[in-house]
Amino acid sequence: MRPAIFGETATGFYTPGFLLKNLTVGNFYCFSRLAYSGAITAWIKIQGANSALIRASLKIENRTYNCIGTVLAKNGCWSFLKGGFVLDSPSNLALLLFQNSDDKDIDITIDSSSLQPFTDQEWRFNQQFMINTLITVDTLCEMIFQQRSTR
Repeated sequence: MRPAIFGETATGFYTPGFLLKNLTVGNFYCFSRLAYSGAITAWIKIQGANSALIRASLKIENRTYNCIGTVLAKNGCWSFLKGGFVLDSPSNLALLLFQNSDDKDIDITIDSSSLQPFTDQEWRFNQQFMINTLITVDTLCEMIFQQRSTR
């Protein structure tokens, strides 16, 4: 997805965003580092401030989700936006916006963005996979640590 520019903010800067079509109820939309089906990914870079809290908001026909993701971005560095959302009504057209939470005059650049929904079954499968992976890694690290401690 390529970001578009949507209108001026109160400070005169433009807000980068995406136009999303046909979002459905019953799906989980989440920001994730993993490139599997069902993930939104967004890399953010700012200029014009040392750091800024960048907030993602979603505007649909009858509702605004004010904070569906955040990242504390540092000047000139790529930062990963984390978050997600679940809709309680379908949306034919939605606007995903990225804004500075404290209205500082900064430029926001977005790169490598994608969106695919998770079904409930996919969400639970990936959730269990991550739990099992983390438990395995944690157990392996503990075993290695204990072996080294006894030597």
